Amino acid sequence: MATPADSSDTLIITPSPAHMSPKAPSIEMDTVSHESPAPEVPKLLREASDITWQESLESTKDQVTLVRRGGRFHLLQQQQFKNSLLASVGYLELANAGDFAANVWNEIPVPRFAAVLMGIGGTLALGMVLVAIQDFRLSWKNVKVLRAEKDHLQRLRQYHHKNAELARLIDSRLGVSQREIGTELVDRIVMDVLMGFGSLLVGVGTLMAIGGADPQVFKASNLLSGYIGNGLAAVFGLANAVWSGYLIHRFRMHDAATFAREPSDEIRRRLHTRFRRFQWHASINGLNGLVAGAASMVTAERWWGYIVLIPCIISLILCNYFWRKKIGYDRPVFGHASPAKIQLTPLIEDLEYVILMQRGLAEPENSLPQAIVQLDSVESILRFIVRERMLETYCESLARDKKTRHLLKELPCQKESPDQITISLEALFRLSTNHLEIILAHAKKFLQTTGVLIFTHRERHLLELLGFAIWQDQMNEVKEQTIEQS
Repeated sequence: MATPADSSDTLIITPSPAHMSPKAPSIEMDTVSHESPAPEVPKLLREASDITWQESLESTKDQVTLVRRGGRFHLLQQQQFKNSLLASVGYLELANAGDFAANVWNEIPVPRFAAVLMGIGGTLALGMVLVAIQDFRLSWKNVKVLRAEKDHLQRLRQYHHKNAELARLIDSRLGVSQREIGTELVDRIVMDVLMGFGSLLVGVGTLMAIGGADPQVFKASNLLSGYIGNGLAAVFGLANAVWSGYLIHRFRMHDAATFAREPSDEIRRRLHTRFRRFQWHASINGLNGLVAGAASMVTAERWWGYIVLIPCIISLILCNYFWRKKIGYDRPVFGHASPAKIQLTPLIEDLEYVILMQRGLAEPENSLPQAIVQLDSVESILRFIVRERMLETYCESLARDKKTRHLLKELPCQKESPDQITISLEALFRLSTNHLEIILAHAKKFLQTTGVLIFTHRERHLLELLGFAIWQDQMNEVKEQTIEQS
């Protein structure tokens, strides 16, 4: 069972009516009046309220389309940003060591045991190409989702450029989106392209070394498994170091801004932990890329370069794990909702709400308020899942679970696409009528495991939004003071 361990020290308060009711009052975006909820820090808390109107604008689609492929149902189209980094990507650096035998026993005739090691190392390096391709595919889906969201935000920013408060809000969202896109491009796509192609060259060159008796094959093998193949890893190390340096500087500024301005000790501690994790990961990952790139070039002629690669391989595996478990997150994207549906809740209140959900769902013995969700009612749980924008993830869990995947066949197929089904709240109600116990058991398990993780991810995203907004507010005040003094 999941636990809220990924969160910081829990700060629990009673959730607001906006969170408890699926039909909170709606307001027009252009007629919102921003009042200060706390006199001691009016501007900061007012901006926090402005930021979170985007939460109600996020895609709240009440239906999900699945398509049947190979007898299984899969999402027809990804609708949210996902923490989809593959665990196997952490072993990409291992492909650089696949040419160990080819470089150490670079002689003719090739010893028999060395030929066996070359075959193993070359095959391993070629296998990592498939990992890079798959991770590239998953990352590219994220980039397309984020770019579509960014384009929409920029159009919204241009349309409301005269509204200073809304402009500040949209800039905050764009600022976090910039970091997300940069991470996907540098830490995944660029890495997958360079390291993947490097693994291909290293693998081919290592296998060619088995037939090194031919002078031309010998020369080609040395080039591919030597400087050319390993040189790509060095290029990525430089690019990654530059990006890591930017992240370290970015989150150091955000940490300093929140330390000076955030009024709550609990929220300040959460923000500090979040930013420190980003800085630790960027520092280790950036340094690791530089050292591994240099060591890869050394291995072309010196065997001791592989000794330096060993801690780099271990470090990359640990960085990969740390990102997936402690930093990365899934989140709904900013949707094309009507301005009339915009709802305002303070950002800090949203943080307290998601923390409450983490603890309440992970510890069923501490029952949640009945106004939020009743864990013994399948109707209440399903409505809660839809209201909290978890339907896409829930449908994926239905398709993966052996106990529920066969139930999806009972849903009607689309007339124009026989291999596609559409899942909505009404469809789930009809399904639960015939399979009440199965759906209820699965839904409760979903909330107590995946549901806890979803709210943990939302806390991470909200913290980053708040940190950027506080820093942005500080920078704007500095500019205003500079203008006044000049």
